[in-house]
Amino acid sequence: MRNIGYLSILLATFLVGVVVTNFFREAPRRDSVTTAELASDTPPLFIATGSSLESGYQIYRYRTPVSSDPEEITLYGDFRSAEVTRETFESNATTDAATLIERGNKFDENGRRIGQRVVTVFKRTNQFRISWTEGDVFWSVQAPSLELAREFEESQIVHLITMSNKSLHRGAGQRASQP
Repeated sequence: MRNIGYLSILLATFLVGVVVTNFFREAPRRDSVTTAELASDTPPLFIATGSSLESGYQIYRYRTPVSSDPEEITLYGDFRSAEVTRETFESNATTDAATLIERGNKFDENGRRIGQRVVTVFKRTNQFRISWTEGDVFWSVQAPSLELAREFEESQIVHLITMSNKSLHRGAGQRASQP
């Protein structure tokens, strides 16, 4: 019964991600401004390329819109337990396959501490990963450059996916505690 609850939460979170991605893809563009002005002032548009839903975690895949060589970005969320979140976070911070660049706290939009955060770079692939915790949930963004990983971490897409997950877990917890 518990697995059905997790699957329904994951499915709902996935659907929110798809809707948000489609919204940003279909948003109107300003054509009266030159391309140089747009390139310097607006972040790249992230395009959803797929997702995976498993019991307890989800993976969202995005890319930049560059046609010749798009950059791949991955958002990973793990909802299994507080213990798994701690273990996954520490393994991301201390792996031999990566170099730790930053370690500190994660803050919400109001400046409140919501968890821990690390930034690593993989030695063989030069891929960058930003990992953080929010309560019992582990999140990570992986991209080919640190700038792109940070930009995606701060994007509206990530904000909406993580916020929808919080409301789903709050709702599931409230239902579970009711008689």
